[in-house]
Amino acid sequence: MFYWRALLTLVTIGVLYLSLTPLPPSDGLGWDKLNHAGAMALITVIAYMAARPASRPVLFGGLYAMSLGISVEVLQGMCTTARSAEWLDLLADLVGAVIAVLVLKIGSKSHRFFNYKES
Repeated sequence: MFYWRALLTLVTIGVLYLSLTPLPPSDGLGWDKLNHAGAMALITVIAYMAARPASRPVLFGGLYAMSLGISVEVLQGMCTTARSAEWLDLLADLVGAVIAVLVLKIGSKSHRFFNYKES
């Protein structure tokens, strides 16, 4: 469980850094909104893994990613001059988190990996 929490911390720091630097890296997946959705889906899954065996890890994962997405857009709008907040970026963040939550909900009912409990 510790390594999932450490990974979540590192990924969060990385997302904040990349989101607030003046020149973002190349287009990654090829479309900015897909990058947003993919990043938030990944963060949702990592947050889910970090929260286990809590009573509602799927909820935690989704809320964590959505909160991070909102925070990034607010920070881009208020703290940088080279970057700007965009509603479509926020929408892509939320879509990525919601898709991951749905996959985790379905997977947790049908797949052993999602129900694994560390001893």
